[in-house]
Amino acid sequence: MNLTPILLSGMAAGLSACVAAPAPQGASVKGGAYAVMQEGAEYQAQVSAGRAGKALTRAGAQPVSGATVRVAPFGMDQGKHAKDVAAQACTQAGGRFQPQAVGGYAAGAWEFEGGCV
Repeated sequence: MNLTPILLSGMAAGLSACVAAPAPQGASVKGGAYAVMQEGAEYQAQVSAGRAGKALTRAGAQPVSGATVRVAPFGMDQGKHAKDVAAQACTQAGGRFQPQAVGGYAAGAWEFEGGCV
């Protein structure tokens, strides 16, 4: 009697049971408006579902999905400061900010698409 097929099928079933389905990106992030205090100033942040963004990696720009974080008011030259505020807003929303997310500037606000998971 050859037990190899039975053993292999049992091992495959056991291994597949160990692999859980990943949680959807941004599932724990609560969208909404958030006020963020930093360095004595208050900034307005909006966390919402949005388009996938881009993240800078060693392999180049890669797509990143998650919630979009929009923060204001900022000048175009305040991207680093805006990213710090966006990270705090993402934390308040129950997410984790992806610092590699590329931001964009328009009309006094910085927006980080896919930046909050």
